[in-house]
Amino acid sequence: MAVFVPDERTIRQRALETLVERLRTQRGHLPGGDPYGFAWDQVLWAPAGKWTFKKQRSIGVFDGHEIKTNRLMVKECVLRVTLEVCLVIQSGEGPSAAMNLAFGALQRRVSEDPSLGGLVIDLQEVGNDHKVSDDNQTHIRGAVLLDMTYRHAVRDPRRLA
Repeated sequence: MAVFVPDERTIRQRALETLVERLRTQRGHLPGGDPYGFAWDQVLWAPAGKWTFKKQRSIGVFDGHEIKTNRLMVKECVLRVTLEVCLVIQSGEGPSAAMNLAFGALQRRVSEDPSLGGLVIDLQEVGNDHKVSDDNQTHIRGAVLLDMTYRHAVRDPRRLA
């Protein structure tokens, strides 16, 4: 007889894990007919640090401020998630163009399933920014800001509501 072991992860935790995995599984040759053109060299669930410039395309995913609203038998949550992009610019590549390509890929990947498999209500980009000061930069950073809207049971953040 199998023993049921409840998932101890919260909806927030599971949604963030799903988002990180979605970015890790981006492939340059997919989807057929409209490929991304590149895969992320490293995707970590952490703010970007010095490790980011060891690979050509790195991304750090981290959660920030969350607003919770009490509704009838549910908590409605809006979590700010930052996708911090770090690129090593190759010879003949423009820094701004490279960052815009990365931003476009992130926007496409996130919008493929903004419910993250039904874990969240919506995942929407609310802004982005990059730090490109001149055309000769070889290391650049940028960020895409997302709002993740989800619900959980009032008394149990592990249960969908």
